[in-house]
Amino acid sequence: AGNPAGGGPLLTNYALTLLMVLFLQTRSPPVLPSVRRLRDLAGPQDRAQVGGWDCSFPRDAAELEPSGNTQSAASLLAEFFAFFGALDLGGLLLSPLEGRALPRPPPGTPGGLRPGPLTLQDPFELSHNVAANVTPRTVSRFGRCCRDAAKLCRGPEFRQKSRKGRPWGVMRLLQPGSAGNPGNAPGGFLIPLPLRGPGGPGEGPGRDVCAAVGFVLGDVLRCGCEPEDPRREFGGPGDAG
Repeated sequence: AGNPAGGGPLLTNYALTLLMVLFLQTRSPPVLPSVRRLRDLAGPQDRAQVGGWDCSFPRDAAELEPSGNTQSAASLLAEFFAFFGALDLGGLLLSPLEGRALPRPPPGTPGGLRPGPLTLQDPFELSHNVAANVTPRTVSRFGRCCRDAAKLCRGPEFRQKSRKGRPWGVMRLLQPGSAGNPGNAPGGFLIPLPLRGPGGPGEGPGRDVCAAVGFVLGDVLRCGCEPEDPRREFGGPGDAG
């Protein structure tokens, strides 16, 4: 899961972008060059220092060597999940600077980089672990989700269009679990929503709030929703999957 604001234990959008960059750097042949290679290609007019860090790279994209990689986007997407699902993320330093995964440096190594459950080095500000906020639980879930997605990508409904009107291709990745009750499906998870208002969620303003939240979760986001107490008359979300 991504976290655009950067707070909490989730990967930020910047971290997710760097993970994609790193993956494309590791293909054979690479889709993207390493940041160190970009430094080497930078001319005198491209030299830049920001906060004491070398941020040089060619301003003219024509100076870059074209990639010889001819893989399709679908193939690369499937490989992305397989790649990160197989990595020992806790024991590696993910380095877009070098374009590869390296052994993780021990704590206290000179340079100021703080290793964590996921150590993803900013390719310019080398002392910055852009995933320092991520918890072991988030890393474990990220790896598990990548393995599940990789398995799905190997199935026929991802590789070829379904003839039965069922979701296929990338859409299959966006619909984990069964369509009937994804919250209770294998790989699903429950999010408790303690909606309480005057008179309780079954009547008055509380019922209106539950109805609105239930519509967004169920009809718009296609989540599986269940009332907290199955004896309640209203079928709004108590736990939303």
